[in-house]
Amino acid sequence: MVKQFRNIHIYLSLFFLPVALMYALTGVLYIFGVDEDSGASKHSYTIKATIPQGEEIQVMLEYLRANKISLPRESEPRLDKKGYLRIGSVHYFAGIKKLGEDTYDIMTFKRSFVGDIIMLHKSKGQWYFNILAVGFGVAIAILYLSGLIITLFNSKKNRFIQYLVLIVGCAVSLVLGSLSVL
Repeated sequence: MVKQFRNIHIYLSLFFLPVALMYALTGVLYIFGVDEDSGASKHSYTIKATIPQGEEIQVMLEYLRANKISLPRESEPRLDKKGYLRIGSVHYFAGIKKLGEDTYDIMTFKRSFVGDIIMLHKSKGQWYFNILAVGFGVAIAILYLSGLIITLFNSKKNRFIQYLVLIVGCAVSLVLGSLSVL
């Protein structure tokens, strides 16, 4: 039985190693202030135009084409938190926002590689990576359970130290977690 758990442990950990490293890296970077907009390239253009309601995206795309600015991948237009009607992907998008009477701001935004992987960590991309992320969450639970079974049933000579380390780990996690949220 221990051999099966060891094999499960080995192959799951190898398969999910790239995801684990990505989550570890982006988590640490985020704690130290690096976020999804770090290293991003943002450009803003002000235009004067009378734009009929519902034609904003078309006018923006025409402006981008005329000025040889990269076009975002077409998507369903949506209003973001800053008031821009935008299209595109997590990596590159463009938006338009009315500033005043016949004055609009057109903005393009391109994330860096680090910004992209932080967005994956936060589950802000397409659903494809979310399948892998949920699988990784389940795999973490299986890895820890299989690791405990391998350790507790296979290595009997340090049993007291193993239990002690487990108890200390739980206690430290509870105390530091409680202190951090109070």
